[in-house]
Amino acid sequence: MPNLALDLRYLKYAIVVAEQGSFRRAADILNLPQSTVSRRIQILERTLGLPLFERSRIGARPTLAGERFIREAAVSAEQLRQAVNEMALIKRGDAGELKIGLMASLASGFLSELLEAYHRRFPHVDVKLEEATAQVNAASVLNGRLDAAFIPGDPRLPGCQTRYLWSERIFVALPDHHLLAASPDVTLQDVRGEIFLVTADAAGPEIEDYLVRQLSGPGFRPKILIQRVGRENLMHMVAKGFGITLTTCSTLGAVYPGVSFLPIGDAAEVVCSSVIWSMTNQNPALKGMVDLAASLANRGKEASGPP
Repeated sequence: MPNLALDLRYLKYAIVVAEQGSFRRAADILNLPQSTVSRRIQILERTLGLPLFERSRIGARPTLAGERFIREAAVSAEQLRQAVNEMALIKRGDAGELKIGLMASLASGFLSELLEAYHRRFPHVDVKLEEATAQVNAASVLNGRLDAAFIPGDPRLPGCQTRYLWSERIFVALPDHHLLAASPDVTLQDVRGEIFLVTADAAGPEIEDYLVRQLSGPGFRPKILIQRVGRENLMHMVAKGFGITLTTCSTLGAVYPGVSFLPIGDAAEVVCSSVIWSMTNQNPALKGMVDLAASLANRGKEASGPP
């Protein structure tokens, strides 16, 4: 249609005239002079090349062509209204899409609470999660494939911002029939001779590095078996006696039959985690996530009190 940079108000005027059957009543509803409504409908008719209304002393009713045009224009106008409203929501960060990388379990803990709170506050934002290693998640933030990532430590990447959020104690997961299963806690030295199972993805490489750093010594290196399975199947392997593994307290929110979780004896053995995002990221939904994460982290510090 030529020039359908047509002012959308013209379409609205035609719709109201059709609904009211009168230019005068339409003008009253639109709070405009009748001559203005009439003139703009005439402009619309000239642009379309067809009359939209049959005019008479008692009012106006749509022509056959006008009835069809107005019916379809009303649908299009509503769709456009919804699209404009959607864009306004996206601009405010109240709608859209947010792509997040993570490693931690969502069974419980800080990240679980954060995502639940974010979804309650921003129900129209589609959150897409991707579980991968810290290196993969960091690279995805750098290349823009992810909006943000929650990864261990205090990573410093060019062009990115990092905010420390939470820490978790380290636990060892071992089968219920293990000799140490009834102990209140264990040390890494207690289990240094065990077979350690770690996943190939997500937190697996971080756990492997931690075990090598903590347990390797002259003539000794811990036995670590890489498993290309997810967290759930890794725990099932632990339950069946294939080996043990390390995890954090967030995993304790899930039930794994046949598996006991014991804290590593030294309370200083914790995993600290941060959120990282690119300073050039323009996704409005990102700010809501980062601000909420910071708020929850501050609330957690206040609740725990001074050290």
